[in-house]
Amino acid sequence: MGFPTLDGVSYYPQYFQQPAQTVPPPQPQEQFHTVENGESLESIAQKYSTPEAPVTAQDIADRNQIDAGGVQPGQSLIVPTIKQHAEPKAAPNATPEQGKSDQAMSKYLTAEDNLTAFESGYQRNHNDPDYQPLRSGYASQADTARTELRDAIGAEIKAEFAAHSRPTGDIFDSKAIEQYGAAVIKRYENDPAGKAAAEAAVKDFGVQHEVDTALSTANAMGDAKGAVESLSRDLSKLSPEAQSRLLSSPGFDKLMDEKIVPSFTKPLQGEPWENARNGASAPPKESLLQLQALVEKADPRVANELAGRGVDALNDFFQRAEKDGYSIRLGIEGTTALVQIAGRVGNTADGLAVVQRMADLPVDASQIHLAVADGARPDLLVAIAKAGGGDRITATAIEGVKTYAGSLNGDVDKLAKATDELTWLISNHGGSMTPDQLNKAIQDYTADKLKKDPNWEKNIQAMEEKVAQGGQTLLDQIESLSNLPPDQKAAADKAIEGILGDSKSSYAISLALKKHPEYIDTEAGKRLMQKNAYDAKLGEQGLKLTKELANAYIRNDVLSAAQNYDPRNPASIQQAEQAIERLKNPTLVKALGMDVDSSKYQSYVKLVDELKKSLPAAGDGTQQIVDKLKTHAEAMDNVDKRFTAEGHRPTFEKNQPVGQVLRMVGVGFATIGYLNSQGKANDGQFTLANRNDIKAIVDAASLGQKGTELAVGLGMVAENSALGRFGAGNRANDNTSLDPGRMTRADRVFGHLSAGLDYWAAATSYSAGDNVRAGLYAVSGVGGTMAALSGTSLAASLGAGSWLGPVGIALVAIGTIGLTMKDRVDHSNAHMNETSAKFLSHAGFGEAASTALIDQSGEGWSPVTLLARYASDKGYKLDDPADQQKFALWIKGLDSGKLERLRDEMHHALDDIDGDVGKFGGDTTVYRPEKFIHGGNGMAVKVPANISTIGHLDAVIRDLGLPELPKA
Repeated sequence: MGFPTLDGVSYYPQYFQQPAQTVPPPQPQEQFHTVENGESLESIAQKYSTPEAPVTAQDIADRNQIDAGGVQPGQSLIVPTIKQHAEPKAAPNATPEQGKSDQAMSKYLTAEDNLTAFESGYQRNHNDPDYQPLRSGYASQADTARTELRDAIGAEIKAEFAAHSRPTGDIFDSKAIEQYGAAVIKRYENDPAGKAAAEAAVKDFGVQHEVDTALSTANAMGDAKGAVESLSRDLSKLSPEAQSRLLSSPGFDKLMDEKIVPSFTKPLQGEPWENARNGASAPPKESLLQLQALVEKADPRVANELAGRGVDALNDFFQRAEKDGYSIRLGIEGTTALVQIAGRVGNTADGLAVVQRMADLPVDASQIHLAVADGARPDLLVAIAKAGGGDRITATAIEGVKTYAGSLNGDVDKLAKATDELTWLISNHGGSMTPDQLNKAIQDYTADKLKKDPNWEKNIQAMEEKVAQGGQTLLDQIESLSNLPPDQKAAADKAIEGILGDSKSSYAISLALKKHPEYIDTEAGKRLMQKNAYDAKLGEQGLKLTKELANAYIRNDVLSAAQNYDPRNPASIQQAEQAIERLKNPTLVKALGMDVDSSKYQSYVKLVDELKKSLPAAGDGTQQIVDKLKTHAEAMDNVDKRFTAEGHRPTFEKNQPVGQVLRMVGVGFATIGYLNSQGKANDGQFTLANRNDIKAIVDAASLGQKGTELAVGLGMVAENSALGRFGAGNRANDNTSLDPGRMTRADRVFGHLSAGLDYWAAATSYSAGDNVRAGLYAVSGVGGTMAALSGTSLAASLGAGSWLGPVGIALVAIGTIGLTMKDRVDHSNAHMNETSAKFLSHAGFGEAASTALIDQSGEGWSPVTLLARYASDKGYKLDDPADQQKFALWIKGLDSGKLERLRDEMHHALDDIDGDVGKFGGDTTVYRPEKFIHGGNGMAVKVPANISTIGHLDAVIRDLGLPELPKA
């Protein structure tokens, strides 16, 4: 057996007598043979021939350009042991393009076989200096042949497309490539390697077509701005492979260097400092302003390329000026533009490298904070600080971020004012209604508003988005500040804690993460979550932000896959398993408060794997799904029992973040899998059987939430509900639009799951004393699932909150705008009106009772919240229509005069507990508390005291001669 060569040069040339120079050099698949006595071409052929690479005597003779009659002992021969591939299927009407594809295929397969033969036949160590050059040569031949095959098959596809008649307007696109490429692939089915090569070539041609089309479109634009906008718009639509290829292609560099870059580097050409009428700093300022305009809305990757080229041009400008004796610095405008550009590109790793180079430019440090105060990331200032800029630059960066945070106050106040009435009505009256009743109350309220102002909803949504965008910008700025060098980090951390502790800044950030959870997948979002999760010195506010980032991660990276889960589709199952696997992300686990090095984490990983097994399979009925979820819930309970026995705190029970998250994800995939298996997930209608089945599924997961907390998510409200809009939008599984205002069942379930995350975030915030975040997330939970939390321990913080629900708007927590007691009383009294009575009337209390109960005397707390708590303690589930009707009839039947006196007693009780009905005692002992006061004659006088328990309230009802609310 011989050794492969490259271009006719053997590894061990001394061993062989080379064939005549006219003979083509040997290929790696071929072998050398030295003829021995008695051998013939026939015997040699028999020795080397295999079914995969058959060889005949004539093949050897032709290869060596000798006569087939005989050979001489000692003669060296090349044996053409070339692997043979099956011929392509004959096409009915062969075309020249098909013939060229076949030739290119043959060349490519031979080149690949040669490379394989070389790698397997090289007999010396691969670290040998000869190995890599030789291998690179064969690899290059294979790459060239691969490109030629792609181009040949591409030409064949184009020719087939052109040869067929098509509807008017039909264009050559990825769909056409896939369609006609399938026919090409089919021709090579006889040979596995050929088929695989054809599939790869069709795919590669499709990718190249994407790249060429995007570049062609950008080049056709009239100016640099149009080219950047076109490129940025199209880049995000390309496949990942096409995106990567485009950005590294010669065509991209040519577009940049010839069409785009000159538009902002032109002011820097020549020696403009010698005749600059507006000063020597005018040319770089002009260049930077033009560059800023280009990167402002550019795709981040395009922006990085532009910024990098801009820095190169500026460095060249300053170096040339210095050689000519000019010391030029950027002016205020130029520096501000540079900070804006740095902030635009600094949220990616590649962009930060560009920003670090910007730090060497001669900036005007006196006003460098202005751009940050306008919302730019302070990346340039951080880079300067890292380069030795000192405490002054750090202080400037911090001041800029604090100024921007303060600028959000006005937008938050404006949104709060616009949504004030509806949030108050929902928070104070909603707890007394069923979901259907509350839905109808909101619909009627919305209809009244839209009659007066058709743009009411649209205007509020615009305000909401502005606040959310401001919050997202602030998150970016905070992430940038966290990159300051260690010796200056303490100052940054203190500033960040202060910003996060401000109620309005905190609200804007929370709303941003709720409305745009996809932020967590940006590079800045990932870095921020990781830094916070692993920062052992994180302050209280930073810890709260970490929980919110974890919330966004679960929404966006895990639950999003649940929305379209279909157990009948293998690809959907794989996507679901991949999404659940993301729960193992160590950063998420740390953010949820678990040590990734602990035994608990190992148990958690096993439970996540078990969660995959609980996914509904094709054909599973309700009982099978229920059994799977119960098994998973029991597994979590068993792990916690072991932890408890070992002296550790439970981790996976239903009221712990990790346990609730695992249960919630299980419910999400189970319920939507159930609906899809029924073919009902895109249907907006829920039957009673659907509701009962889904309730059984939820109960199996042991989420521990009240029935009210499941209402909309599980379809338990009237069809075409305005409340259903909390979900991901009116989209079917194939992403086609559904009727406006109509939600799919999958959307409703998704809304419930999103709200479930809000509940544990609210509980965490409330337990930490953060009423603003608690209000935001708790009432957002109301929006997702119509949980009327007025009667819970969160009531004091609810005044109003961020609710992405009833009319698609966000409502602002009253705590966010910092009302004093007087403000709150005035605020509450403002709702003692006809609108409030009309809203409450949907509870079925009757006109007289509704009018009496809208009186918010005292410190401004609504008595309806305490009545809802009272009913709950009596066993009533006010989300249940039968229970709510009994409660409403009791209220309606009360004497109006006596009801007013009862209302006044409840006002005093609410004043004592700051409106938090969760603090109202649950003791049912019926008696009226008393206290002593000084009488007019100086003697102590016993008088009734304010009530503080359920039993006290029963006593007042008894003393007033009112009928007691019977136990449910």
